[in-house]
Amino acid sequence: MENFKLDVQATKETSFERTPKLKMIEKLTFGIGDFGANFSWTFIASFITIYMTDTVGISAGIIGIIILVCRIFDGFSDIFMGTIIDNTNSRWGKAKPWVFMTAPVLGLLTFLLFNVPGGFGDTWKIIYVFVVYFLISVIFYTANNVAYSSLTSFMTTDEKERVSLGSIRFIFANIAVLSISAFTTVLVTSFGGGQQGWTWTAAIFAVLCAVPLMITGWFVNERNVAKRKNKEQKTSFIPTLKVLFTNKYFILAIVLYLLWYLRQTETGARIYYATYIFDNPNVMGILSTASLLPLIIGLFFAPQIVGAYGLRKSVNAGLLVSVLGTGLMMFFSENLTGLVVATVINALGLVLLQAGLSAIVADVGDIVYWKSGVPVQGSVFSLTSAGMKIGQGLTAALVGFALEFGGYVANAAVQPVGAIYAIKTMFIYFPLVMIILMFITVTLLNYEKFMPRIRSDISNGHVGSERDKTILNN
Repeated sequence: MENFKLDVQATKETSFERTPKLKMIEKLTFGIGDFGANFSWTFIASFITIYMTDTVGISAGIIGIIILVCRIFDGFSDIFMGTIIDNTNSRWGKAKPWVFMTAPVLGLLTFLLFNVPGGFGDTWKIIYVFVVYFLISVIFYTANNVAYSSLTSFMTTDEKERVSLGSIRFIFANIAVLSISAFTTVLVTSFGGGQQGWTWTAAIFAVLCAVPLMITGWFVNERNVAKRKNKEQKTSFIPTLKVLFTNKYFILAIVLYLLWYLRQTETGARIYYATYIFDNPNVMGILSTASLLPLIIGLFFAPQIVGAYGLRKSVNAGLLVSVLGTGLMMFFSENLTGLVVATVINALGLVLLQAGLSAIVADVGDIVYWKSGVPVQGSVFSLTSAGMKIGQGLTAALVGFALEFGGYVANAAVQPVGAIYAIKTMFIYFPLVMIILMFITVTLLNYEKFMPRIRSDISNGHVGSERDKTILNN
């Protein structure tokens, strides 16, 4: 590992708190980026199928294949993008240039995806959709999102500030998700429906995607950047993977991300729950609001709670609240008022984990760097991003498999008992198991008390073979 020893960016301080407290305006500037990102990612994830089937005329099966193929490539591109960020050296920083430069392209491609040329034949439409979706998913969204996520590490070393950045980021993200859910179909209809409606809606969302991300990429500052002692040395792909996957905390971080997104089978099952448990599709809006609004409100208070009680203790206390809420959801599974109250409790319990996810990954990146001397600030976020996308893909598949196994009949007035049980399983029972597993995983992430000494070592350039090996006792 001698070739990978690093020093820390020059700084006057020698204590572990070597980055200044972030001003609120910079935190908001960072957070608005995730507002923009969701006007590509969430917009596409939520509406690509219905647009392609009902407006373009491509079958849902073909769209599923396109998404599946691109997701396979996507996992690999995430990993490579992390290495690219770690090897980027520019006067603007490592991650900032990628956030800024890819934002307008991402907005344009999002617009193009919802504007399939009507003059194309069926084969050319499929080719067009595949190429545009591939460019978005595998290249430009990956480059933008991995760089954006890694800013949490590059902007500050302070754990409370990292939690604050995560809180503000997800406040903006959840506001975007709510806005997209509430207004997309309204806008499409208002602009005349059909392709015309989608064209104007996609144009608005493309701007809402690109501009906020460009603001983030231009104005935030990178302060915590590890540099190589040998500036000509590149951090190659294989050594980076080796130091990551031999670190137990990194593996636990990936598992935590995977469980977090697997828990979201409730999102995919929500429309079915509203339609077939309450016989009213409009109940989905009520359940969505009960799930998202408490997250938005709770994220304002997350940094203060973590600052007072510590990250791991706070997150696990929240997860216990979520277990209680999910248990109440089981009890009130067919009582709308009770279910809404239980959903609110469940959401409030998840606030601290959502706020702390980015902080946990940034901390793990510091641990890996301190232990190995290999710069991984970009790579650690790229691999958790791959975990996120795998989790999202499995989530969608699990909902489909459960419905199929339960004997679900599309558009039937009354579903078989097995289908009803499958819907409840994906909405309540399976997420409960994931929450319990997340509690166990967070309990195993027992590094918090060692972080001041680790950051002090990093601050003084003691990484890799020069670190204090008595810390963590491994």
